[in-house]
Amino acid sequence: MKNKEIKKKELSELVSFFSFEKKDNNNAIYLVNISHLNSNQISILRKNFREENIKMKVVKNTLLKKILEKNDKFNPFISVLNGNTTILYSKNKGNIISKIIKDFHIEEKSEKPYLKCAYFQESFYFGNKDLDFLMNIKSKEDLIMDILNILQFPMRYILLSLNSLNNNIYKILEALIMIKKIKK
Repeated sequence: MKNKEIKKKELSELVSFFSFEKKDNNNAIYLVNISHLNSNQISILRKNFREENIKMKVVKNTLLKKILEKNDKFNPFISVLNGNTTILYSKNKGNIISKIIKDFHIEEKSEKPYLKCAYFQESFYFGNKDLDFLMNIKSKEDLIMDILNILQFPMRYILLSLNSLNNNIYKILEALIMIKKIKK
């Protein structure tokens, strides 16, 4: 009985991965193939993902296909459902997932885990060739910080100019007061 309850909970969690609202467009879903990795390598990956609050779940392709067919938005995922499939899911760290995978490739000198497909910021990406691109995608928060940093220099310049103008006005007023005192 408990086994059925656990499976039901896992199924509802899996369905929730693919049913987020449009307002959550920072969500990221990656489908990867981790076959041919040993248990130590998988543990390292799990640990790295867990540290960044990224969920990792191995799923059966037939079950995942049934879930995906209920949501037309994720139809591109169906075409890559073959072999071993692991889902990586994050609420707001889509580019972190690709960084962890890429770092793992470098450390282990391996092409695994192989990126089958990723969904991040309303777009789909296919294959390891897109990992570099995914790593460099900036989140909305990052873009806002970049814009604020870009605006910071002109704002400083304006404030310094106003401060300088204030000093000039103050000096002119001081001079006028001095002139008025001299004339009296």
